[in-house]
Amino acid sequence: KDGAWFTDSLQAQLYFVPVSGAGVPGPARTVALSGPAADTSGEFNLNGIAATPNGKTLIVGHSGNGELYTVDPATGESATIAGISVPAVDGLLLEAGRLWAVQNELNQIAEIRLRPDLSSGVVEKVITSDLFQTPTTVARFGHRLAAVNAKFDTGFPPTADQYEVVVVNR
Repeated sequence: KDGAWFTDSLQAQLYFVPVSGAGVPGPARTVALSGPAADTSGEFNLNGIAATPNGKTLIVGHSGNGELYTVDPATGESATIAGISVPAVDGLLLEAGRLWAVQNELNQIAEIRLRPDLSSGVVEKVITSDLFQTPTTVARFGHRLAAVNAKFDTGFPPTADQYEVVVVNR
């Protein structure tokens, strides 16, 4: 509620930028990670982040190994969320005990039911669309989801002339 969190795909750290009530960003704070979320052995590592409603826990996705972790934003300590495999995980959306995890290279969004203590979860549904072209992030759009097409299939960085947001049912 007081700012924005960011992952770093190449380093074992997170960043927090506070934002005032007037919308003015403050100085960034870096949080060094420990535990399983600190794994930087992949080409791309942490990607995607969501905060619990009370802000006391962050959930991050690891693109390289397809795992999800909880992170204490005060200490950087992390733990694996058991029972979930989401290869190529990218953007995350957390709402009412459900987590939507974009799987960019697989052109899909996994809907995950989490245990209340966030220790484990299960993929309950996979959302696909013929319109997906490497979606990378997701947001709630009314009762549906909106995913941004990154079009990495055109190169890296992408060279597409046009980009779009795809709206799908949850």
